[in-house]
Amino acid sequence: MNNSSSILCAVLLALAPAASAKVLEDTVAVVNGKPILLSDFQKEVDEAMDYWRRAMPAAAADPAHVRKLRETTLEQLVDREVLYQEGAKLHIRVHDRDIDSGVNEVKDRFNKDDEGNPLSETAGEAAFARKLKVMGLNYEQFRQRIARQVMARKVVEEAVKGRISPPQESEVKAYFDRLRAFIVSGATEAPKDLREDEGQAFLEIAGQMKAMTSERVRLSRIMFRFSPVNSSREKKRALQAALQLRQRLAAGATSFAELARGVSEEAEYAARGGDIGFLVRGVAPADFEKAAFSLPVGEVSEPIETEVGYFLVRVQEKKAAEEPEFGKFKEELAKAMANLSYQKELDTYVKSLKAQAVIERNLPPL
Repeated sequence: MNNSSSILCAVLLALAPAASAKVLEDTVAVVNGKPILLSDFQKEVDEAMDYWRRAMPAAAADPAHVRKLRETTLEQLVDREVLYQEGAKLHIRVHDRDIDSGVNEVKDRFNKDDEGNPLSETAGEAAFARKLKVMGLNYEQFRQRIARQVMARKVVEEAVKGRISPPQESEVKAYFDRLRAFIVSGATEAPKDLREDEGQAFLEIAGQMKAMTSERVRLSRIMFRFSPVNSSREKKRALQAALQLRQRLAAGATSFAELARGVSEEAEYAARGGDIGFLVRGVAPADFEKAAFSLPVGEVSEPIETEVGYFLVRVQEKKAAEEPEFGKFKEELAKAMANLSYQKELDTYVKSLKAQAVIERNLPPL
């Protein structure tokens, strides 16, 4: 969940139904006399919590994280409302083609199943229709919602884009030097002089730069899953399956990728022939990392035990550590810096609109 802020990501992905004038509902906020409904707020929180439960269950179970998520969701709803009201005040027009584009952008989310496999057009349409039904929307209501959201995006584009200038090369070089020094230092916390969002972006970029220049190996793997609460019989079953499969590979029966697609018990990587991409030192569990970096290219490991299962690992490629070069990162860093400037201007603009608005907030307790 990055080039125009979480406000605009949520703007095009929200699927909460519009308020009905005939039904009185509790509100979580009122913006210049316009209510933001509790039902809309709760549906968006539920959508976000569903993501966190699948992506990071520990965070989803943390009361402090949930509280922060609810506060952020409320503020995003307020942001959208002030942007929409500003668009109406400026008489910004939203054309059918704009709405069609917004509709298609949301519908594209339903072109793949939960495992990332592409769906047929018919299956994708059916999945989209089921989502609308769950959220209590018909298609026309959905288009009306998108129209409001497109209006908000147009306001932002007109108000903010003209204020942004691309960074000078000297500025990009200074940012690069700071990132490189940060990586060399081994620090893990963002510099104190950066705002929270700037600090988070700095850490993400530093992590990407480190991953592209540190010693690393590209791996494929096959997993035989067991749970920590499984019986010893189940754990033995997983180990035997891993040993037998390694024997088949040693005998040259078939390729590692074909076997991964057929038997690996982690669907996401199985669909990619077991390819998990590059692994950087210091990230994986010790036994897994030791095997990954000690294996010659093309060879398959003995079964590696982890908390979730046994793995067979094959090294596809090795890359030695290298010194970061400005030329390799200049273009992407310039884009990242432009995005950060855009985000800063966007935040300033939205805050100015909110400062002029009459806003009442009533965040319900957990």
